[in-house]
Parts: sequence; structure tokens; C-alpha cells
Amino acid sequence: MSYVFCCAICSLVFAEAALAINSDEKQLRDMMNQVEYLKARMVENEEKIAILESELKEFRGPVPVSESFEVAEEPLHPQKKERLEERVKRLEDVAEKTFALEPIGEIRRVREWVCPDGHIYDHPSPDYRCYICDKPQRERFTYRRHKYARKQTVSGLIGTMMEEELKKRVSVGLSTTGVVQQSVNSHKNDETSAEGSFDLFFLHRPMTGSILFVNLESIGGSGPNIFSRTPNNMNDDVSRGSHQDEDGLDRVSVREVWLQSTFMEERLRLVAGKIDLSNYFDMNAVANDETTQFLGSTFVNDLALSLPDNAPGLVGYFDTKKGFSLGLGLQSNDNSGEAVTDRLYGIAELDYYAPEFLFGREGNYRFWGRYNGEDRGRAFGLSFDQKFADRLTAFSRYGITGNTAPGEVEWTWSLGLGFESPFLSRKNDHTGLAFSQLKLPGGEKEEFMEVYYNFFITDRMALSLDSQVFLNSVGNGEDKTVDEDLLSAFGFRVQMDF
Repeated sequence: MSYVFCCAICSLVFAEAALAINSDEKQLRDMMNQVEYLKARMVENEEKIAILESELKEFRGPVPVSESFEVAEEPLHPQKKERLEERVKRLEDVAEKTFALEPIGEIRRVREWVCPDGHIYDHPSPDYRCYICDKPQRERFTYRRHKYARKQTVSGLIGTMMEEELKKRVSVGLSTTGVVQQSVNSHKNDETSAEGSFDLFFLHRPMTGSILFVNLESIGGSGPNIFSRTPNNMNDDVSRGSHQDEDGLDRVSVREVWLQSTFMEERLRLVAGKIDLSNYFDMNAVANDETTQFLGSTFVNDLALSLPDNAPGLVGYFDTKKGFSLGLGLQSNDNSGEAVTDRLYGIAELDYYAPEFLFGREGNYRFWGRYNGEDRGRAFGLSFDQKFADRLTAFSRYGITGNTAPGEVEWTWSLGLGFESPFLSRKNDHTGLAFSQLKLPGGEKEEFMEVYYNFFITDRMALSLDSQVFLNSVGNGEDKTVDEDLLSAFGFRVQMDF
């Protein structure tokens, strides 16, 4: 019993000692902060005294050279210095009464040093070891709230209110695309197709490190694929189908609604909502945008991806900030909201960014794999874009499917070049040339080539000329209604962003 009593007494003594050490450490930090504050106040007072001295000299007028020399060499008299400090104090009192002082709390990112026992210092020791426990210190960043008084003027109040209102606002953007294409060698006597779309974007930051994004879209018309019936859509902007009713009335569709948040100093990014997986996987600097680059679907995303329509999903993306990054995505195959977690579409991608790879130029290299629970189809693919010169970038894709589901390709590959500013007088223009080949499960192969040139009329408006050629086009089963030898289309595209 006495042994237990002695142990309890020792525990109390040690606990009391630890509390005393922590209390002394806190008092020491508070005293150091007070000393720093007093030093800052002394510096401010000395500056004000210097200003008052110069004003006093101007008031007295010019003095003889000998006097000025003596004043410059003679230190300020203590009584005079005391009188000036009193005057400065009176001026500060008057200023505080003139302007309202409001306590302000500001969160700042600060650097501190901590040891394994939790002793925290604002500055490291000379040998980077704790003063108390002599254990090694490590650097870390944290956030602290600093309180201070700020003078509030009318203009300052107005500026603050305007900043708060701007933070509450929603940014709005508009993008419109129009495409006209003339098909040649089709079974319908060379028909002309026209398609137009517009996207309305809403962007808001509900909290720090988060973005709320909404995209409304409407698509009308059709592309030349209604004549060709090839697996490779010749106008990817209308690959999701027209939003028009049977009577020709246009409808608006909610294409995307998601919330994105970043963590771990923006290394980790999470996106949840109704998403488009093509915005996060199989990206490419040269061939990834049907509104400004290639129109053919095989040059926008790998056909082996077989992405489902936009639906509820989740994307996680981790960037190591050292070249490597990993992305994971899960999406429902049903946009109705029923059985959201059944038969999911899953995809994973490993990316590598090389700032100096070939010829000392930057490049992006990607490897992805996906599984579709709807038809149990799976696929793997590679993708890269590599700069060879300041204005020349090459790209390539390859995708292969396993246990090929109906409507999917067996394998596909593509490669091409992108030129920026092909003419020195046209700095915003760009052009591209690409070639692709695919194979269907039945053994049929199709070759496709496309070239485009994008003229920038203004900073927000561009006109593109586009030409496409199928060297050996194939149809879909019984719907095969095209000339196998040669099928082509040419046209133009207008793109405007606001």
C-alpha cells in the first residue's frame, strides 16, 4: 500500500513539474513577444522624432554652417528628447480619437520549430536541438491568428466591403461552338451537316481551397457521322447527341455540377458530383479539345476508354510535386440517381511530367487502366505529348481492350504533331496534323487522318479550317453504308469564349 502511495505522490510531483515547465515556457514566449513589440514601438518613435526634428529646423529657418555642424555632431539633449516623445504621444492620442480603431483578426501562415516532446519555438536553436529536452528540432508551417488595431477610414471601409462582396459573387463564362462540314463520297450524295453548341459556366468559391462548378450545355444539329456510321465520330462536339426535341425545340442539359477541394498544400485534389471523367484522365496538350483542336473523336480521347455519359462520381488526384501524380476515378453508369453504386466505371492513371526529357524539352507521359462494371469490359492505354521545339509538340496514344464488350474497339493508336504560331505574324494561331488506326473485334481496320488550322480573329473568337479523310472506313454491322475506299469531309468551325 505504501508503495502505491509513493508512486502516486511521484506522479503528482512529475505532473506538477511538467505543468510548471510548460507555464514557464509560455511566460517566456509572452515576454519575448512583448520585447519585440516594445522594440518595434521604439523604432516608430525614433522615426517620428526624426521627422519632428526636421520640421523644427525648417520652422527656425536656416542656421550658420558652424551651428549646423555642431548640431549634427552633438547628440539630442535628454530633456528635449523627452519633450518630443510627449508631443508624439499627444499626436497619437489625437489620431486615435480622430479615426476609429477596430480590432482585426488576421490568420497568417507562420514557420515554427518543434521537437518530439512538443516544445515549440519561433526560431531554431544554433544547433537545431531543443533548449529544454535537447532533442532535434524540425521545421513546420502552421496558421495563427494575429490581432491588431486598424484605422478605419471611409475609403477603407468601402474597399473592405467591396472585397467581401467580390468573394460572394459567382463568376460566369460562356463558350459557343459552330461547325459546318461537307461530306464527300457518302451514300447520301455528299450531304452538308451543321451543328452548334453552347456551354454556360458558373464558378464560385464557397470556402478556402474549394470550388463549386456548374456547366449547362445545349447541342443542336448533327455531324457527318449520321451519313458515315463509322466507329470514329467525325465531330466529337456532337458525339453526346443533340439536345433537340423531335419538333426541333432546343433543350438545356446540366452537363456538370461538382465541388472540388484541395488538401495537403494543394497536393491532394478531391472532386465529387456529376462529373466528366475526360476532364481528368487521358489529357493531352495537342489532341484533347474538340472546340479548338482536332474534331475527330479518336484525337480527343482514346476510343478504348469507352467513357460513360456524365453521371455522379468521385475523382481523387494526388500530385507529389516531384513529377509523378496518381489519379483515381469512380463514376456511376446511371445518371438517374438509382443504384448509383452498382456496376461502377472505375479508372486509374499514373502520370509523369519531365521538365527536360528529349532534347531538353518538357513532356507528359501517362499510363491508365479502366474497368466498366456495366459490361465487365476492361482496357489499358498509354498517352504522351512531348515538345521537340519551342513551337512543335508531338503526341501519341495507344489503347487495347480485354474481354471486348459490344460496340468497343479491339485496339487503337494515334499520333500527330501540333504547331504553335506557324507564322510569326500570327502568334495565337495553331495547327495540327494527325493519323490513327483502329481494329474492330471482327478484324476490320480503319485508318483516319485529319488536319486543321485555327485562325484567331480576336482574343475571344477563332475560325478553324478542318479536313478529314478515311483511307479505309468501316461501318457498324448492317449499317455499313459508306465507300470503303475513301470517305472525306471538310468544313470550318467558329469558336467564341466570353
